[in-house]
Amino acid sequence: MGCAVSFLIVLLAIVVLESNGQLPFLQRDQWLRQWHDQLVGVSVLRDSATLRLALFVIAPVALLVFIVVQLRSHEYGLLLFVVDLLVLLYSFGRGDLKAQMATLDADIARDDLQAAFHDAAVFNLGHRASSAVTSDALFDELTRSLPYRIFERTFAPLFLFFFFGAPAALAYRLLALHGDMELDQDPAETADPAPNTANKILWFFEWLPSRALAFTLGLMGNFSHTATRLQEQLFSTETSTADLLQQCFYGALGGVENVSDSDLVPQMRALFTRGIMAWLVVIAILVLVS
Repeated sequence: MGCAVSFLIVLLAIVVLESNGQLPFLQRDQWLRQWHDQLVGVSVLRDSATLRLALFVIAPVALLVFIVVQLRSHEYGLLLFVVDLLVLLYSFGRGDLKAQMATLDADIARDDLQAAFHDAAVFNLGHRASSAVTSDALFDELTRSLPYRIFERTFAPLFLFFFFGAPAALAYRLLALHGDMELDQDPAETADPAPNTANKILWFFEWLPSRALAFTLGLMGNFSHTATRLQEQLFSTETSTADLLQQCFYGALGGVENVSDSDLVPQMRALFTRGIMAWLVVIAILVLVS
């Protein structure tokens, strides 16, 4: 599929996502949870998180690749366009992030910390209740979890789709959802109580898009501060995607001291929106050049 068509799909997907907030009509994961439970129920796979993960991700992605190849070979261009668009929409993150951020911002603005603590649980990277116990801890947790949620919900799928195709975007979302489902799994039901394989592979999927976005955040803000932080952690295998984005968010705004509690959500939303829009411009230029 040509760059121009991929760019059109990206634009349409953003319009659909922004106009709906969330996509429950398409992002139905019941089939995926059933597939996960079936794999867990197989005795041979119960003791191997890696093999279970491989089947969980590879089987749906292989099916998608087969469909795409068949549509291309038979020159069903319009149907292929629709399939790619639907896959990209499915690959976006779950929940209405814009509404969740607006609720959090409103609670912070009226100094309702109890409500803000409750709101923060939605963004918590462990998908559990907020671990913060003080306002400072809550602030630190949000500056780590919110950038990652914005990144994994929208930018990562868009980046992977445009440069690597729909199978890459789908594989990314399956890895993220697998991590969620493993967190919900009772450790007593498996011989491997804490499989982190999905998160490790997810880190590799996020390596390039996260650094591309981090670099762009610097261009949208304080580049020297961001470049310094990015240079320190560019090739670090110990730095998580959330930590990298947090540091570059601080860098883009010129340091922690320039990030206020009351303006945290608006500042973050504005900065990341500019970063994503900048990449849309980059992609548009690539389409024109190609």
